Amino acid sequence: MDVSSPHDPVEARPVLLAYVRPIAGETLDATIQRTAVRACARGEQLGAPEIFEEAEPFGRTAFAHVARLVEVAQQEREQARPGKAPAPPTVIVATVAVLGDSALERARRVLLLEASGARLIFADGMLAEDALRGDWEDRPDEERRRDRAREAMRRKALRAQVLGRPPYGYAVEDRTLVPHPRESQVVARIFEEYVREGEGLRRIAGALNRDGIKTRLGRPWTPGSVRTVLRNPTYTGLYRRLGVVVPAAHKALVDRGTFQVVQRRMSAKRTSRLQQQRHTYLLAGLLRCGYCGSPMIGDRRASEDGVQQTYRCESAATQGRCRAKSRRAEVIEQALREELASAASHHPVAARPAPTRDTTARRQRLERRLTESIERWTAGEWRYSELAKRVAPTVRALQADETPPQGFAIAADEARRQLVRDWDGLEFEELRALLQAAVAEVVVAGSDIRLTLRR
Repeated sequence: MDVSSPHDPVEARPVLLAYVRPIAGETLDATIQRTAVRACARGEQLGAPEIFEEAEPFGRTAFAHVARLVEVAQQEREQARPGKAPAPPTVIVATVAVLGDSALERARRVLLLEASGARLIFADGMLAEDALRGDWEDRPDEERRRDRAREAMRRKALRAQVLGRPPYGYAVEDRTLVPHPRESQVVARIFEEYVREGEGLRRIAGALNRDGIKTRLGRPWTPGSVRTVLRNPTYTGLYRRLGVVVPAAHKALVDRGTFQVVQRRMSAKRTSRLQQQRHTYLLAGLLRCGYCGSPMIGDRRASEDGVQQTYRCESAATQGRCRAKSRRAEVIEQALREELASAASHHPVAARPAPTRDTTARRQRLERRLTESIERWTAGEWRYSELAKRVAPTVRALQADETPPQGFAIAADEARRQLVRDWDGLEFEELRALLQAAVAEVVVAGSDIRLTLRR
């Protein structure tokens, strides 16, 4: 008789997951994928898989949930009693094409699951190694050209050779930045007035305009164009492009000490201004535009009834590139309440916001490293198992950018039930905390509200 103490490791259970991402067309729509992964699970005598489905074709976070569950399952296997560990977690996907829009993204996800110890099964019968190799070798010429062009530009950047248009204040000679005779003096003046004379952005722009000085495009100066100059580290002699940073690459127009003083002063003013103007919106971070996939941001407008809160597509508001209209906060919140009351327990999760500018360069470096490793594998330098082991840190770092936050104090199902039951009686912070725990995303397209629950 096996008698275990309360302190014995918990016996883990086998984990069977499936991933579905809707793809336009009749051959790989979400319904066909769900049918395929279920049939595959039955054929392999694995049981019924827990299906994680992206709410949109551009979705990313449902896969992040799958990756996290695989990682947790592997940890439980390691903690299981000797001889009692279950089989490795299994992930079923209809075909490799479901895993991403590009060959690199698909390869990254395959290798992440392999590195995590999962058993990856494709319902179309392809082995993971064969699917990855074939997909990589058959990737479109456009992707191949993009990789080659990016690498060629990176080699130039390493030699501090100028790529693209030089910033205001510089010209290009022999592929190197050199001070522009007239513009460099304007740059020096802007820093001088900001640091020595304590002038603000608006006053500096006004003075330049009064003196008849134009921007490179022949337009009047604005506070924004002055800020762009003051924020650009290129003026300290630093060259930064495509993830490559080359110090002392060209003649500086401003010394580093002055530049750092400017950055500290601008950051302090920005923090002070945000503290005065910041408003917390109940659904901040949860709403996404159903037309273009951009986040939706809160806004406050004066009306006859007082201050009215709305949400609007960030792309439409800042770039004018989306047809989405603003929606009143109370309308979205009421629709969300109705969806929460009727929602079944399901796990499709919509896309996360695009990476910030600060993370883009780092991501490009990681993607280059992954591309180089896959090329070495396809050239026969490494075995497949060796490739998965070598790229494990790289694919995990890339995946970290797409992983939803962890550690909610309240279980998602309980949070949803409490929201349905007590919404009107909850304080703002309690309400927001429960929404963050229960809801992964709300996609808004006109009057259509599509809710995605957390697991």
